[in-house]
Amino acid sequence: MNKDNTPELFSVIAKNYDFLNRLLSFNLDRSWRQRLVSLSRFRPDSRILDVCTGTGDIAIEFARRGAHDVTGIDLSVGMLARAQQKIEKLNLATKIKLKTGSALNLPYADQTFDLVTIGFGLRNLPDYSRGISEMARVLKPSGRLLILEFSLPPDKLTYGLYSLYLKNYLPLAGRLFSGSARAYSYLASSIFSFLKPEEVISLMRQSGLRNLSCLNLTAGVVTIYSAQK
Repeated sequence: MNKDNTPELFSVIAKNYDFLNRLLSFNLDRSWRQRLVSLSRFRPDSRILDVCTGTGDIAIEFARRGAHDVTGIDLSVGMLARAQQKIEKLNLATKIKLKTGSALNLPYADQTFDLVTIGFGLRNLPDYSRGISEMARVLKPSGRLLILEFSLPPDKLTYGLYSLYLKNYLPLAGRLFSGSARAYSYLASSIFSFLKPEEVISLMRQSGLRNLSCLNLTAGVVTIYSAQK
């Protein structure tokens, strides 16, 4: 599938997106996002940008923990509408701003943010290198970039079981609960085709970032990448 069409695809599944995230990750997706926020070492006065914010879970987690200047940006209008509903319900509208925009052309000046995050969005971008470069560009000097993304387990047995899950269970559950097997078939294929951790680190280095590290979670099913400008 052409990745240029992913915003529309995510808008189709926005209504059931959070429910399916919990179901398909066995409720682990919350802990993954919480770990990213914990690792960020943000301050209450940090200016934070969450790229590909989707339904806003990472932005909301920052605000719940005391951040009061969080911006979430995404191309999917449907996902942002769902995020706004959640933000208003939680009375966090004074702390979180949402904006429609592209990760490949962030509508912000150089050196605007203290912290930039992206959760499960990098692999959906048509150009990984440009996306990382844009996130690095809007970081202030010494600012940090954290990327949370799916990865493939290094252990052969775990990889085999995970592959069966992605190829069979994921599209079936997607069709049953969201009405869109296509969206969740895309999710599986995007994970298989995504970069290896060392390749992500290399792109971050090429964007001028330093203090690079990666942390595998849940047997390597997801990885958190961290870097500093």
